[in-house]
Amino acid sequence: MEATFIAFSKFGDSKSTGKEMDNKKFSKLCKDTGIMGKLVTSTDVDIAFSKHKPKGGRTITMKEFEALLEELSVKRFAKLSSEERKAAMADLVANKEPATAGTTKTVKAGGTERLTDTSKIYR
Repeated sequence: MEATFIAFSKFGDSKSTGKEMDNKKFSKLCKDTGIMGKLVTSTDVDIAFSKHKPKGGRTITMKEFEALLEELSVKRFAKLSSEERKAAMADLVANKEPATAGTTKTVKAGGTERLTDTSKIYR
């Protein structure tokens, strides 16, 4: 779980040390790993994050992250016992990387190729 925490906390921020995660990155983690769904909504995730972050702070540490996952597991896996919930949540989160699906890809349009190809300009 620690590797997942570090991967998501560093995602999109080259200055990040990987020791703290903000709400935006935690929400992305919940979406990408499948924690968020029909039983756990984005509102539930935001409220739980606000409960576990330090007063006046904007980020959580690994210790707070684990407590936060435990709280969300109660809602996500309501019918399982405490130990089964922990194992199920660990399976969801373990060794996951941030997804980049749906991001903008560079497209080589006709205009770009025409304007950057010097063999066609100087004849």
